[in-house]
Amino acid sequence: MSNAHGEMVGVRHQDPAGWVRVLLWETAQRAADGGRDRSDHAALELADPSLPAPLVDGVVDDCLTGAVGRLWERGWQPQDVAEFAARRLSGPARQLVLDVVASQAARCPRSTLDPRWRSQLEELETSPSWAADGARLTPWATRRRLSRVVALRLALTVLTFLYAAPSLAAVLPPPGRAGAAGQAGMPGVAGTGEHARRNDAGEKVLHRIRALLAKAESTEFPEEAEALSSKAQALMTKFSLDQAMVADDVSVPSAGAAGAHASARRVWLRAPYLNAKALLAQLVAEANRSRVVACTGMGFVTIIGAEADLQMVELLLTSLLLQADRAMLAASPSARAGGHSRTRSWRQSFLVSYATRIGQRLSAASEASMAEYDADTSGRLLPALTARDRAVRQLVTELFPRIRKTAVSTSNPAGWAAGKLAADLADLGARRGVGRAAS
Repeated sequence: MSNAHGEMVGVRHQDPAGWVRVLLWETAQRAADGGRDRSDHAALELADPSLPAPLVDGVVDDCLTGAVGRLWERGWQPQDVAEFAARRLSGPARQLVLDVVASQAARCPRSTLDPRWRSQLEELETSPSWAADGARLTPWATRRRLSRVVALRLALTVLTFLYAAPSLAAVLPPPGRAGAAGQAGMPGVAGTGEHARRNDAGEKVLHRIRALLAKAESTEFPEEAEALSSKAQALMTKFSLDQAMVADDVSVPSAGAAGAHASARRVWLRAPYLNAKALLAQLVAEANRSRVVACTGMGFVTIIGAEADLQMVELLLTSLLLQADRAMLAASPSARAGGHSRTRSWRQSFLVSYATRIGQRLSAASEASMAEYDADTSGRLLPALTARDRAVRQLVTELFPRIRKTAVSTSNPAGWAAGKLAADLADLGARRGVGRAAS
């Protein structure tokens, strides 16, 4: 032990930067793997006045940005890091993660970032001073009145968090490998000719859908909210089918199969009742010819579908989750005669019932919109929709080769009945399974 300690002391004097790097990574790896957390001790060693602060800051920055860069190669996106950090880290550590993400991304040429990456980066709540500080820990901590030891302890916490993050399905190309697939079909992305006109049409439809959903979110009457949401669904269906007609040129028999393309998006859910909320996500997606795979252990679902559908599915799902929470809280009984567990089972049952009825309403609205097309148009649409479905199923298999079904159960009849009433449920359906990535 004394010889090893002596060797480490020798390395510290001969190669202080290398010693700092090894100490950072070994401490983070040990904590991430469930071993003894020695972060406090390591932070004290790193704060030793004999080590130049700029040297330590530089190594800390390199380790943190390097860890973030490795996350991109393992399927993560800026939004994923922000959402996961919000669930796992305290305020200062969470802020440090966001600032490091912004710093790492700034080193990549903008042209190598997928448009959705750029959009996510712009939404991060980063510190305005981080870039000006040269992405160094000391000025970052000074602005927050944090001691040197506390700042280093935070850096080790963040490094452990990044090291322990599991791999995710790659739904967007990482920086440096953005391609045409990541840019096609995105409303609002600049284009020319027919593509630009389609984007303009998409923005107009999205504006109308947002307006309908804003009204649905603001009304105090569940029936009105559901009617507005159903109208939004009808608009989504009509736009999606019109896009299929244009994009796939179904007048050419082979074009639908050749032009079909599926994409994927992750949507993070707010705890609790994640299984019930994942069920709602599945039913919204199914009403729009998409699939959902849930990872409720981490708190997100992955939606797979045609790019023309995904943004609208995410928009509608976000609104319905808000409406469901509001309706649940308004109808929820106070904890009594059974306490918190009774209230929890009531709310779980309420949300499952609510999701089931919402799925029925959306499917009905989608089918009604489809029925408005005449027989000739419907016949021409079929090859394109079949090809899209095939592309969706293929991408699900590629991203999630092992999927298991998980039942979403309920145990509180009163909660189910209240959810039925809130969603204006006419007929109860069978419980549905939620696709889940196998662990």
